[in-house]
Amino acid sequence: MTMPLNAEEEFQLEWIKNHQMEDKDELAEIQAEAEAEARPQRATRGKKMRRNPAAWELPNPEDEIDLHGLTSEEAAEAVERRIDDLLIAGLSVLRVIHGGGNPEYGNVKRIIDRKVRSEWKNRVVFYKVEPDNAGSSIMKIGKPRPQAAKKKK
Repeated sequence: MTMPLNAEEEFQLEWIKNHQMEDKDELAEIQAEAEAEARPQRATRGKKMRRNPAAWELPNPEDEIDLHGLTSEEAAEAVERRIDDLLIAGLSVLRVIHGGGNPEYGNVKRIIDRKVRSEWKNRVVFYKVEPDNAGSSIMKIGKPRPQAAKKKK
């Protein structure tokens, strides 16, 4: 059962019937696509393209160290000793199992990351978190590079 329309509603209905409606969003979308195609493609300069972590080609680990249950200082010392042992043994790829992080022990992964960037940067050639396991990282160890001589003024 439909209710009768009042004069204003009848006027609005007549107006809708006599005026074509346009989808302005769709028109704007089509226009934006056309403008994008017309623009010349420029190379991404100065911006490094990121690769999907699953596409990383990580080296196979030759040794691994599990840092579960260690405090951050103990873990850093253990990894440093293992790096020295690997260099002596002639091995170069280490899997570091640091876990997700336990505030009670300090964040072991953060400490290892910091050490790789600072103290061990002349010995660690490659360091990435495994794409399928955020609780472990792969570290490739190289021969110590000589430090560049500091310039004298």
